[in-house]
Amino acid sequence: MSSLRARQKEDRRNRIVSSAKTLFKKKGYEKTTIESIAVAAGVSGVTVHNYYGTKAGVLLALVIESDKQLIARLNESLPRNESDIVSLAVAFAREVMDHAIANLEKDIWRQVIAAVTTEAGTRLSTAYSQLDDQLAHVLVRRIEAAQAAGALPDHLNPVHLGRALFQLQNARFIEFISSDAMTQDEIETRLRHDLIALFSVCASAPST
Repeated sequence: MSSLRARQKEDRRNRIVSSAKTLFKKKGYEKTTIESIAVAAGVSGVTVHNYYGTKAGVLLALVIESDKQLIARLNESLPRNESDIVSLAVAFAREVMDHAIANLEKDIWRQVIAAVTTEAGTRLSTAYSQLDDQLAHVLVRRIEAAQAAGALPDHLNPVHLGRALFQLQNARFIEFISSDAMTQDEIETRLRHDLIALFSVCASAPST
């Protein structure tokens, strides 16, 4: 019986998130209400509230599911043993932007960034942050693999470098979604210039 209840609960969660995604894309975030999500999902507004708290919570839940798919996509598509860190980071950013725009419009992503702040400290916000760590770890594993293959020097710290690359591309991603006119090509070019400039400074810095 408990297994049946668990399946029913998971089914309701899936319907809520799926219905919210459809409504957000069709009507926009502001015009979508908890009540309209509930009606589309075939549940009560109280059920939506109990599961996700707020509309922002529903949005974060949607993005969490999307990020799980993105991690799987990155694990499959990113090159392995890549010795060119700039190319690796740009390829990572390209996959992130492709996936993001295929799932939600830019104006909805702007609401996601706001939701991360308004929902700070909640279970969903914590889960979102944990998935960000997993996304960063995709880069960490690629750097570790390149080191093991002798394609990158041993003195590099894969964790620190992977997280730094993730944070840099994340900043450029926010710039990308902040402007409807900004293209992926422009962001990739800017990110590439960021990385080349940083690594040029590192290469010219005196050793200690």
